[in-house]
Amino acid sequence: MSRSNAKKTGADPILDALNEPQREAVINMKGPSLILAGAGSGKTKALTHRIAYMISRDVEPWQILAVTFTNKAAAEMKERIKNLLEITQGTENVPFGERAGRMPVMGTFHSICARILRRDIDKLGRDRNFIIYDTDDQEKLMKEVLREMHIDEKELKPRAVLGYIGRFKSEAISPKAAQPQATTARMHHVITAYVRYQNALKAANALDFDDIILETVRLFQEVPAVLDRYQETWRFLHVDEYQDTNHAQYLFISLLAQKYRNLCVIGDPDQSIYAFRGADIRNIMEFEHEYPDAVRIKLEQNYRSTQVVLTAANGVIKANPNRPEKEMWSSRKEGPNVIIQEVRDERGEASEAVKAAEQLKSEGIPFNEQVILYRTNAQSRLFEEACMRRGVPYRIVGGVKFYARKEVKDVMAYLHVFLNPLDTVALLRIINVPSRKIGQTSIGHLQAYASAQRTSLWNTLKATDDIPELNGGVKERMKNFCALIERFADMTRTHTVSLLMQRLLEDVGMERWLKDDSEEGEDRWQNVQELLSVTHKYDHLDPLTSLTSFLEEVALVSEVDKLTDVKDDALTLMTLHLCKGLEFEHVMVTGCEEGIFPHASSAFEKEQLEEERRLMYVGMTRAKTHLRLLLARSRMLYGETHTNAPSRFLDDLPPQVIERRSDELLSAFAWATESGRMKAATMTSKGKWKVEPYRQQEVAIEFNQDTVGEDVNQDAFGEGTRVCHPAFGEGKIVRKSGDVVTILFDSGKRKDFALSIAPLTIVG
Repeated sequence: MSRSNAKKTGADPILDALNEPQREAVINMKGPSLILAGAGSGKTKALTHRIAYMISRDVEPWQILAVTFTNKAAAEMKERIKNLLEITQGTENVPFGERAGRMPVMGTFHSICARILRRDIDKLGRDRNFIIYDTDDQEKLMKEVLREMHIDEKELKPRAVLGYIGRFKSEAISPKAAQPQATTARMHHVITAYVRYQNALKAANALDFDDIILETVRLFQEVPAVLDRYQETWRFLHVDEYQDTNHAQYLFISLLAQKYRNLCVIGDPDQSIYAFRGADIRNIMEFEHEYPDAVRIKLEQNYRSTQVVLTAANGVIKANPNRPEKEMWSSRKEGPNVIIQEVRDERGEASEAVKAAEQLKSEGIPFNEQVILYRTNAQSRLFEEACMRRGVPYRIVGGVKFYARKEVKDVMAYLHVFLNPLDTVALLRIINVPSRKIGQTSIGHLQAYASAQRTSLWNTLKATDDIPELNGGVKERMKNFCALIERFADMTRTHTVSLLMQRLLEDVGMERWLKDDSEEGEDRWQNVQELLSVTHKYDHLDPLTSLTSFLEEVALVSEVDKLTDVKDDALTLMTLHLCKGLEFEHVMVTGCEEGIFPHASSAFEKEQLEEERRLMYVGMTRAKTHLRLLLARSRMLYGETHTNAPSRFLDDLPPQVIERRSDELLSAFAWATESGRMKAATMTSKGKWKVEPYRQQEVAIEFNQDTVGEDVNQDAFGEGTRVCHPAFGEGKIVRKSGDVVTILFDSGKRKDFALSIAPLTIVG
């Protein structure tokens, strides 16, 4: 329908498809707005219709910025807005038609900030052709930093240091500002490493993920003219998932919004689950304190789930204090009850979950519409085994990512070096890939010379004649390698990234080297071919832009972004933290036991326990129709079988919407009545569990960032580390094997613990 026809009929495609709160969110275009959007409440619809409405009301598309948390969300919003504008634009209104043909800027914080830095980072004295280091690159660089500091990895792991640095950066704390926190020898090492790490990044003309945001904030703060230009450009700001923003992201948005204050944030405090990444729930909770004139709108109608699922989820989340009052409801009143399924042990749990998926598959629900969710990655193995035993196809989200595969990263490292030969991490990766007979001893001589001369590895490679420790053959091979890099660096100006990669693979003999006459080799070569196919997406750009755009997009890609691109019918296995933003017909939340979910690391910290409850709420509200919560009466943990109390979250489920099942008749009966459940709950741990009620009052224990959880770095817990356990007191780790540590306590007791769930804190 054209815009002119829409006017004649009185229909408005932008507004007519909305419910009343959504409509209110759309038409309040100016000033600050807070949209509290519950799970499945159509917030993407409200946001896209709002932006389309603005453009239809003569706001220029280039004046609108929308920040999302995934590339997938940004792409979906662009497509929806484009379709809406095509419907509403009229042929008689040419200026509107031109505006509708242009799109607002939409993307993730990282992609938008990277775009700003590509244009303006030179104002900070940095090179615009910077590269972006992923987590693997960061770890390699940190290993070099610690090596130069003469710190043994057993004393301080690279990943542990990077964990601290990530915390600092999410809070926008610079190395200089972090100095007062160097109150222990360990923290002194961490902050010294932070300083050196930042210097090494700069020397390599590289940024890590956190730097992309921080450098943009610094640019705005130190170069007011640049900030003013972007404030004038983006006068209408939208931020999706605002509850997941950290302090650095908050600063970025606040600076942009200062001038015109047309800031619309949309999110749900009940779905704030990323504190371990630095997300600060206060950003959304205190929005109205910062903007007292903000319009507040609640989206409470859920379009995803049945009322049964929502009643159950509402029951769980209501127990959290100080949350904005919000009651999700659905017009889908009928649906199967939520099943609480108790099984004997963790193997029974995996078996029952897969059987349940097969049963619904036989009833017409494909595996693609079903998911098994778990609190920690360590739980995935048994579900994988159960799928394999029963021949059920499955995919693990968050496993080995395509772009993290060695052969893919090797090719990517070549492209990084062609763009920036000062990238030491990438150079070290490819100097002997494929094999050039340049061994670790020779590389060690290079690094020693570079350190002594205070120069880059690339400059050292070009000065091999000055290094007497290298023999003539090695020097010649290094010179040939340098010539290869320089030749391809020149080609970046004339060859698109696809042509560049094709020539590279041929010139270095990558196919022959990867295949090595094995089935695994064939798979490796196919992965590289798949990478080559991705590069063709950038063929329409000029050569240098095609290379930088490809490297940037790969660096910022998300595993969840790719989930919906998978076409084969397979059961999804993933952690609860990865499931936000997704939906399935059938959701199974596993490990619903104390110490598993809620995680043991949250036992002594009120805020962490509240976040665990929000995580349960997020998991439950992924379900459209079928929701199953599984728990085991006993579970094998660090080599011993333990009985665990049922998760306290199960106590808050309204009895009218749940169905209890158990493979043990007596247990099922005990759970079926309040008196029976209470009797079971007070039995000794000899054969049963003891349930401790959820306490809302504040527990006066200081938050310790060394508390171990799935998402907190476990590498800090090495042999010799002094730790404290709430029940056994202080002791020392005397042995570590994978996830399991043996602790000799000061009391003389010796016990094994699994780091993924044990409530251990580092002492001193």
